[in-house]
Amino acid sequence: MILQTLELFPVHIVQIVFACQVGFISILIWNQERYRSLAVFFIFQAILSVMNVLEGANTTTEYYLVTPVFTLVIGPMLYFFIRSLVNDVAMTTKQKIVHFVAALIALPFTHYVQLIVAFGTLSQLIYLAHSFRVIARYHKTANAVSSDADRYKLNWLLKALFIFAFVTIADLIRMNLQTFTSDFVAMLWYFINEVIFMSLSCYLGFKIIRQPQLFVGMTSYEKLVEHEESGDNQEEQALAQRIFANIENHILQDAMFKKPRLTVTDISQSTGISVKDISWAINLGCNRNFCDYINSLRIMNVKKKLLAGDSRNTSLLDIALASGFNSKSTFNAVFKKELGKTPSQFIRDELKPTTTP
Repeated sequence: MILQTLELFPVHIVQIVFACQVGFISILIWNQERYRSLAVFFIFQAILSVMNVLEGANTTTEYYLVTPVFTLVIGPMLYFFIRSLVNDVAMTTKQKIVHFVAALIALPFTHYVQLIVAFGTLSQLIYLAHSFRVIARYHKTANAVSSDADRYKLNWLLKALFIFAFVTIADLIRMNLQTFTSDFVAMLWYFINEVIFMSLSCYLGFKIIRQPQLFVGMTSYEKLVEHEESGDNQEEQALAQRIFANIENHILQDAMFKKPRLTVTDISQSTGISVKDISWAINLGCNRNFCDYINSLRIMNVKKKLLAGDSRNTSLLDIALASGFNSKSTFNAVFKKELGKTPSQFIRDELKPTTTP
């Protein structure tokens, strides 16, 4: 009987708890199509944890060792989740299957544990690199079309992926040093790795359950803001400056920057200029993306009101909100970036009470 011969260590308890947690999170998010890839990834992690417990207790290793192959599956599944989260172009079933060919090829060779794990770690790092590129595209497109791109940023996900990369490399080192370390050190290292990974997965689940604000339509906007360069850079720059001057005049005249969720599409509809040309003209005309440009206009408006003495009757936050910002944190960050001072420092330095001799 398996239960009679099962010898559990602390790391196995962590793995059992982890399997239950991610299994429960998978149930909670399964019905949300955008997060289903993460649910599948969590189900896979739950199965992996159970297999680790069984192999660690020597209940399956006498038949066949499977878990080394799983290291070749983690990378693709994490990559699919990132693509789904940012609403990238959907992949066909055949395209997804191709990413698991390496795992299928490795199945007959799982007795070469360290070699398979080494290839698995390399695979995970490659897929992590591709995941970072996808997120970079997402941020770039959001900045190019939305004035409040900060609220769509996936910095929380980037931090999680960096930690995941660190744990992945640490686990590879652990696997290759097992023959040189004592059983206690090896097991403690394994335990710490599993706790970190469990915490990381629970953090991802928690963030997703809280429904983060996500930018929609990355691929469609990504094509719209692409602009083909002409052969004459000087002529192109002059044209961009003319279009930019027209756009800026329109934005300032109608105070469009005061709209909290202004997008490049709004300006396109108002001016009749295409989204592609607006994004291109702003990039070349002021060497900024759309988000940074609109926020700079908002800061100039806040600065103007502060210097005019509006802060004596109106709170700083109300001035910021009236200028188009939709959060205090974004306003403070942009203010410091644009003027090199925090709002309080600016008020202290620039609005000093004048004294008469």
